[in-house]
This record gives sequence, structure tokens and C-alpha cells, in this order.
Amino acid sequence: MAQQKTNPKLEQALTRGDLAIRQANSARATALLRALARMIVDASATIGVEAFTLIHDGDKIYDPADGLWPQALLISLDGPVEDSDPDELRTIRLLANDPGTVFRVEWQRADGKIGRHEGGPFATVAFISDVEIPWTDDED
Repeated sequence: MAQQKTNPKLEQALTRGDLAIRQANSARATALLRALARMIVDASATIGVEAFTLIHDGDKIYDPADGLWPQALLISLDGPVEDSDPDELRTIRLLANDPGTVFRVEWQRADGKIGRHEGGPFATVAFISDVEIPWTDDED
């Protein structure tokens, strides 16, 4: 059976288009994490707490894995992220399978297990910073 040939220009156009879409989606995930980081830093400052953030390799092109974007926002409330105990850091990732903007926070619990919290931007800021947010993610 003869294999159907693909037009090289079509293949090139589709490959470039696919890469552009992957790059745009990955950039969106990074931009949302950067915006969330700013919200957490600013909200924490309102109660006199200094929050430190870091996103490693945020500008690389990634594809989601296991329902999460691999870009990770690291949060420390105990000094710069680089100098903090890894067990004291909170890791935030954007859920890839949710049509809305939902983040997953993971942290090391005192009992040695990994704690998880999922929520929208305001719920995540409230959870991390312990600042009471006067509105929720459900409001328009």
C-alpha cells in the first residue's frame, strides 16, 4: 500500500502554527503565575508580611503534564526563596485542564505529607497570604 505524501509547505505551516500555539499557551501560564505572584506580594504587604517569589525558567515553552502547567511559582514568607528551607516553600502551578483560571498550591505539611489547595486567583491569594479578601472568584 502506497503511503500518502504530505505537501512539505503544508507540513511546515502546520508545524510552525502548532509551535506558535504551544508558545502562546505556555506564555499565558507564565503570565498568570507572574500576576498571581504580584497579587500575593502586594496582599501580604497590607498586613506587614514580606512575601518572596520566584518562577524558574518561566519563559521556556512547555506543554502541560498530568493536568498542570510545569511552570512553578515558588513562594516564601521566610525570606528570599533561594535562601529558604525547601520544606517551607509553597509551590503554585496553573491547572491546565480547567477552562477557568485555577491554581494548585502544594506545600510540605508538618506530618510529612504534601498538602494541596486548589482555587481561583483570589482564593489562592487569601490562602497563601492569610489576608481576608472582600470578594471571591465566583463574583463577576
